[in-house]
Amino acid sequence: MQILPPSEFFAIGRFNRNAKLLLILAIIQGIAFGIYLLFLNLFILARGFDKDFLGLLTAIPALVGLVFSFPAGALSDRFGRRSAMISGSLLSALALTGVILITNKVGLCAAAALAGCGQTLVMVSSAPFMAENSTAEDRTLLFSTHFGFRTLAGFVGNLVGGFLPTLIARLLAVDAESVTSYQGVLWAVFALRLAALIPLSRMADAERKKPASPAPGLNPSTRLPIRLVGKLLLPNAIISIGAGLLIPYLNVFFKEKFAIPDTALGTIFSISSVMTGVATLSAPLLARRLGTVRAIVFSQLASIPFLLTLGFSPWLGAAVAAFWVRAALMNMGNPLYSAFAMEQVDEASRARVSSLLGMGWNIGWSVGPYLSGLMQMRVGFGPIFLVTTTAYLMGAATVHLLFAKIGAEPSLKELE
Repeated sequence: MQILPPSEFFAIGRFNRNAKLLLILAIIQGIAFGIYLLFLNLFILARGFDKDFLGLLTAIPALVGLVFSFPAGALSDRFGRRSAMISGSLLSALALTGVILITNKVGLCAAAALAGCGQTLVMVSSAPFMAENSTAEDRTLLFSTHFGFRTLAGFVGNLVGGFLPTLIARLLAVDAESVTSYQGVLWAVFALRLAALIPLSRMADAERKKPASPAPGLNPSTRLPIRLVGKLLLPNAIISIGAGLLIPYLNVFFKEKFAIPDTALGTIFSISSVMTGVATLSAPLLARRLGTVRAIVFSQLASIPFLLTLGFSPWLGAAVAAFWVRAALMNMGNPLYSAFAMEQVDEASRARVSSLLGMGWNIGWSVGPYLSGLMQMRVGFGPIFLVTTTAYLMGAATVHLLFAKIGAEPSLKELE
């Protein structure tokens, strides 16, 4: 797989100050998220809660995001992308302190709801912020580089995170898989979330203006194109159903099926982050060769055999290799789809469209983790992998059916 050539890396130097600060922010967020994703589930289970409650707790942020996405987009439009992202980051840090310190179910659910508000503010503001701080020719590169940097930084988070419980356990003379050890890991995540405020505070909101070079066939209008947005939202919603069932629990899957230690789990996830990051950085080249829509569909469909291998292989080596390749291929199309969606609407509509796309993604994540917890308790992971595979196939097919045009990208006129 070919990554960005030197000419593309030099093009990164053309990014404005805001875009470069956003890439620094992506690195900090990637490290924090890598550690958080690896150990949150294990921390909750170590607290003595069952998988039913873990599923509910995991679903709450997405459920809140489903409700709060559109208001968050309006707040981002009203007060600016920078202010929205700072507010969201502060809320996320505050919510994490609640997760670390609170021991009752009601309090943990409240903290998860607060986290959902914070994450939603950041999410619905990031894509419009990138679109407003890039030119038409650099937009796909910025979206892919941002996603790639964040994912590669996740390598550091996963790798370092895998050793943190053991290190903390030695310092505090506790078991490496104890609540106290996992609390120490999450406090490290809290410190990183505060550090993310440094590049955010140095950003400035971009001047709002209509794009000089809109997407082919696009006729910008301040009216929100509901039918177009619905079509952009549908694939997200379908894929999110499968993702919400499985992705939050892949660490639990590996721990239960193969009984691997935390250090090995961290290494496996860190290598996955590297492969996903490299694949993401190659996405603009794939889009240039196949076209954006065809590149998205190709990467999603190519990941399916590896998803099935991951779920049903009895050998750890095969499952790990499939986990790495699946993650790289499936996530490769994410920044392409985000950039594609932002190019289909005018600047004044981007925050609202971003929030609606976020709502579509949260449909599956708001119910999937809870349903997954119930399914794990009753039927195990096998049926979950089959449902996820079906959702991914349907999502890729929907992208193709709605947007693939012979020799051309879709235009607003064609889609409406």
